[in-house]
Amino acid sequence: MKKILFALVVLCGLVACEKKWMEPVPDSSFTESFEKTISGDYSYGYVGDDLRFEYFYNDEFDYWGGFAQSKMYDTDLANGLFENQYSLYNNKAKSGDNFLLYYYDSYSDPCDIVFKREGIRLQSLYLNLTTYTYASITNEDINSFARVFGDGDYLKVVFTPLLDVETVVADKAVECYVVDYRDGKRKADIDWTKYDLLFDAEYYGVRVTIETTDVGDYGANTPLYIAMDDLFYTVE
Repeated sequence: MKKILFALVVLCGLVACEKKWMEPVPDSSFTESFEKTISGDYSYGYVGDDLRFEYFYNDEFDYWGGFAQSKMYDTDLANGLFENQYSLYNNKAKSGDNFLLYYYDSYSDPCDIVFKREGIRLQSLYLNLTTYTYASITNEDINSFARVFGDGDYLKVVFTPLLDVETVVADKAVECYVVDYRDGKRKADIDWTKYDLLFDAEYYGVRVTIETTDVGDYGANTPLYIAMDDLFYTVE
């Protein structure tokens, strides 16, 4: 009887030790590179496997805002006009052929990145200026409404997590300075630049806004566009 009890104790101890040695299953990780086929040079909005990128479009005034998938590139600043608003100031996407453009219309409600399932956490992405925006902050002859950036100016993209469709978590916002002329700097993201997001909780989605120091009586003078690519996220 004693031998049987001893054997049971040893067996239980072995099982307990085996549990301690088990490695946790790692989170699944993904990169959204916006490579779904589009028929033209650009297409409004984007729906991936796990993420939905919102937009709005007004048929009456042919006016839009939010996200658009694009495959247009142009590094000639002479072409930095509104008519070329879908172009990236680069010769290539970060990967593949396409990238995602975001236009923030400060007069309308911002558009969001909505998570299509639970457990998603955004980790990082790459940002790059558009031709229209970069030309507007460097050449006063291109955009008569905007001024050339000088000391103290900046353009920043803000990613703010959402608890639901309306509730933002402002203290968890991540600010990405894609143009930074503060404190003697002359930084402008005219090549793909990586930014960490690293949201530490599960959210409904993320709201994207853009801020500039060039503001007039009617709002922002700087064209509020940014290009993004290779959005890395995990799913728990």
